[in-house]
Amino acid sequence: MIIKQLDVYGYGKWRQITFPTFGKTQLIYGPNEAGKSTMMAFIEAILFGFPTNKSSERRLEPKDYDGFGGRITVATDTNEIVMIERKKGKATGDVTLYFADGSRGDEADLVKLLQGMTKQMFKAIYSFDIHGLQNVQALKESDFNRYLLAAGTVGSDVLLRVDTQLQKKT
Repeated sequence: MIIKQLDVYGYGKWRQITFPTFGKTQLIYGPNEAGKSTMMAFIEAILFGFPTNKSSERRLEPKDYDGFGGRITVATDTNEIVMIERKKGKATGDVTLYFADGSRGDEADLVKLLQGMTKQMFKAIYSFDIHGLQNVQALKESDFNRYLLAAGTVGSDVLLRVDTQLQKKT
């Protein structure tokens, strides 16, 4: 699955904003307070649900705006375009999937689309910060290989190629 576009209805300080043209590999960078962490939190919230009020994670629900939520457009492994929309509703939000053929899906369809990916796995593979990069050096080679293999089993062919290169060097 490849993220193609983000449409934010309302999340944190963002209101009615679109981030188009994501590539197969996307690097997001910028100065402090540019919104990098907010963007990652938005992606996680749409895919896995909004943090509940009892969660230690910040919910980022706009205080001065009713349109909490947004939509992520993705291309599946078979190049089908699917829009995943999550809006304010039950505690973690109400999710609807919109498929190219006009049909709609629900939370169960999202779980299938994510192919077993959990929020923790997503964060470990795709969302890392300077602290995560510093911890990579502490991994044993076998642990690092397992980390890369786990990433590869959920569709990250780039990480598998890196694993292959590391294997050739040993």
